[in-house]
Amino acid sequence: MPEKRPHCQLFNRDLSWLGFNDRVLSEAADRTVPALERLRFAAIVSSNLNEFFMVRVAEIARTARNSPKKSYPDGLTAAQLSVQIREEVLRQKSRQAAVLEDILHQLRRSGITVHTRFDGPDPALDAEIRKSLQAIKFTRRKTAEPLPALQSDRLHIFVRFHGEYAVITLEERERRLLRLAAPAGAAVFALAERWICSKVHELFAGREVIEAFPFKMIREHDLRYRPDDEDSLEEYIEDNAQNKLRSRVVRLEVDAPYYSEGAMFLASALRLDSAALYRFDMPLDLRALFAVYSLDGFARLKYPAIIPAVPAPFRKAGRIMSTVARHDVLLHHPYDSFDIVVNFLKEAACDPAVTEISHVVYRAGIKSQVMDALKDAAARGKKVSVYLELKARFDEMNNLRWTRQLRAAGVKVIPPLKGLKVHSKVTQVIKKLPQGPAAYTHLGTGNYHSGTARQYTDLGLLTSNAEIGSEVARYFRSLAAGGSLTRPRTLMVAPVNLHAGVMRLIRAETALHRREGGGLIMAKMNSLVDPDIIKALYEASRAGVRVELLVRGICCLKPGIKGLSENITVLSIVDRFLEHSRIYYFRSGGADRLYLSSADWMPRNFYNRFEIAFPILDPLLKRYVKTVVLRGGLADTVKAWYLQPDGTYSRARPASNAAAVRSQFHFVSLARRSYKGTLLEKRLPSFPDAAGAD
Repeated sequence: MPEKRPHCQLFNRDLSWLGFNDRVLSEAADRTVPALERLRFAAIVSSNLNEFFMVRVAEIARTARNSPKKSYPDGLTAAQLSVQIREEVLRQKSRQAAVLEDILHQLRRSGITVHTRFDGPDPALDAEIRKSLQAIKFTRRKTAEPLPALQSDRLHIFVRFHGEYAVITLEERERRLLRLAAPAGAAVFALAERWICSKVHELFAGREVIEAFPFKMIREHDLRYRPDDEDSLEEYIEDNAQNKLRSRVVRLEVDAPYYSEGAMFLASALRLDSAALYRFDMPLDLRALFAVYSLDGFARLKYPAIIPAVPAPFRKAGRIMSTVARHDVLLHHPYDSFDIVVNFLKEAACDPAVTEISHVVYRAGIKSQVMDALKDAAARGKKVSVYLELKARFDEMNNLRWTRQLRAAGVKVIPPLKGLKVHSKVTQVIKKLPQGPAAYTHLGTGNYHSGTARQYTDLGLLTSNAEIGSEVARYFRSLAAGGSLTRPRTLMVAPVNLHAGVMRLIRAETALHRREGGGLIMAKMNSLVDPDIIKALYEASRAGVRVELLVRGICCLKPGIKGLSENITVLSIVDRFLEHSRIYYFRSGGADRLYLSSADWMPRNFYNRFEIAFPILDPLLKRYVKTVVLRGGLADTVKAWYLQPDGTYSRARPASNAAAVRSQFHFVSLARRSYKGTLLEKRLPSFPDAAGAD
């Protein structure tokens, strides 16, 4: 989107995030994308916006109330930013409504009908819907009194009469998408809330209904536990979850063709100004449409299923630690199976020589083979220690549930740190060998979550390197001791030395380029926000260092500006899988220093979280990450977007007579050919280096 303050050297982080969501919407709008994949992207747009309002818009609103004169690094005040966010969200939702209609039309031609409008009588359809509605719980309130307390994670229907109103609440959000009878090879659905609105006169027979429309509230997700609070963190989380009705409403959405007196009444009753009222003539909360995406029998409307590869050394049980003892192993998910990580823990649980397992959990899912393996290890007498991050946003209650299950299974759950979050992805297994104890360590860029491991691109390293093992062991001891970290030498760890380490690497590359030339920095991450890092990258660019960045989402750096960032390019890839790995590469005069990490280049990751960046030391694995993952992403000409100096993004295009490159599809193809086991089987493709440096 256009940058409103061209004199500033930083883009606004929240407007940049909205730009990312717009690129997701572009996938939904792309008619070359399979129809059900388009529907999934349209639903992701809504889910993303919900979380954006719960967290970021709520925080901006607090700033506007408490520090109205405070400005963000790009110069905008909270009030100014709020106006721009509203304008962009309204534009984005208007586009989403048109895209959704197009998707539903395409699905109808393919045998899937989702009824969203009920303009005329249809006795057969009405009878089917009435039958399905019997399985839905909803409550009906009639009152002329103040609006009752309503939950935000529900859909409601507002019905207005003369001098009075009623509220109907659908208690089960996911079941508002009604599955109706359909011929073989077809599927039919209806949205309950829209049908109820069309029949509301029947529900209130004898009453004159002036208007009826669905609405939904978004409340802030405000988990701001302070270390000096009297309650324990577990008590605080549980209490907070049980009292969601106390959270401030930050957005009111109504599904209606126009702003009405009823919508204004609701906004006033919720103590919202008009800027927090959003009207869309489209169904609310498209997350329910994920159920349509999950339909069996319509594989032709999705991307072809992939079978994650299991490299050759791991196709027999009990081989993981013996393989890792000989050399490091790199895993590239979802192209490589996450089962390898699960089996690493299962193998450790069963191995009588294993004495200890230490593990960090940020997100784990409702069901988890990783958690089952940890419980099994404890049952077999291993010393199992787990740090489970209770402050993982939107997963607080699930992680609290796992905390209690692990304790009941005999696992030592490290007491939660009241201050910083632990966001690192690390597991360590200690095995007693004749020559002494050996550490087998897994470090990754993504969560130990089997579901997201099939949807997110991440990298993981299995290593028996003694120095890395020793520093990871100290890291776990520090967590158990309350978070007092020592400065490591091989790893970079936040909040101790990660920011300083990245700054040092950027400055060293800049200085070396000034002496010898050939400077190159490549990095991949979700978000680039930290102003000090951006300033150092600008300085590197001014010195002539080539800086090539893959930044999926927020990017506050302005590339391609003469005299500031003309040697910097920024690409964002939005495709079938969510790009999630974090990679930092520095040419370093040919030494190729390369780190993988759990951390984006954001102040929160550097200062407010425990993070780990770990080096890739094996030359072959290092070459794979550099040549295939980084350059493969940078070479994408199908699903990549180039960030422009004005803040807009333009789609990458293949050069004339050049074959199109779609990096994610290329990685799938490589995995099918067993492109790597532990020795990469000498099938290491390479992508051209634009400047010829190696």
